[in-house]
Amino acid sequence: MTSDRTLIHLDHLTFSDSNVSGWAFRELTNWWGATQNKVPGVERPSGVGAFQRRRATRRSRVISFQARYRGSSAAEVERAYDELAAIGADMPARMGVTTDDGTSWRTVIVEQQDAQSTHNRRYGWVDVDVTADDPRRYGDAEWLTTDPPSAGVGLVWPVVWPAVWPGGGSPGRVTLVNDGRAPSPSSFVLRGGFDTAVVTCVETGDRVGFARPLPEGSVVTFDAETRRALLNGQDASRWLRYRQWTDVPGLSSRTFQFDVTGATGSPSMSGRVLPAWW
Repeated sequence: MTSDRTLIHLDHLTFSDSNVSGWAFRELTNWWGATQNKVPGVERPSGVGAFQRRRATRRSRVISFQARYRGSSAAEVERAYDELAAIGADMPARMGVTTDDGTSWRTVIVEQQDAQSTHNRRYGWVDVDVTADDPRRYGDAEWLTTDPPSAGVGLVWPVVWPAVWPGGGSPGRVTLVNDGRAPSPSSFVLRGGFDTAVVTCVETGDRVGFARPLPEGSVVTFDAETRRALLNGQDASRWLRYRQWTDVPGLSSRTFQFDVTGATGSPSMSGRVLPAWW
């Protein structure tokens, strides 16, 4: 059974489209659909139409909704106003929308919250305007993990037929699937120890490397969206090599190879791509 209900999530607050106590909302605008193309057309001076554009680049997205709080007193409404005003006041916030098709989210900057005076009433309205610098919306996805490549056991000759091929070994690869319809950046978490590491996209040959020893217990993160690396939470982008970042196209997949030198302990790589939509 479906609920036919839409929910907005802004950081830790949830807004319902039903007439309930607490937070509710109306008039959510610009959550779905594509934003304006930034690549201008150039008209042919002596021909029909314009020169053909090879691609489109989308603008950031401005999203708005009206929030309403219904409480037991005007003082409660004012306290709710203060709680909402603290969200995104000095840093980006996460905004999600839940429908019967699931939950998708964006990272947003809160541009403005225009709150009406309560006039001693037990309810009040707030106009909320946010901007998503990345216009795409995302879903969640699982991390896939692999060890570096390793050989299998192999057969011992002469072979007695029918032969049973032994197992073991690892190709050192993960295949990341983007179920959305927009290209999505890939992320990787590398765990030591090793001297150097390279992550290679099998289909394109694009590579991102880390040219610094990573001891056991340390973690470095590659983020294709920010084009940065974090070592135990601190910026380590100066040790990046190649920097050939790869997005996974919509309704497609990419396979990534994990190679290291000077392996110690149990190094591994985890990869993830979030399904993305315009």
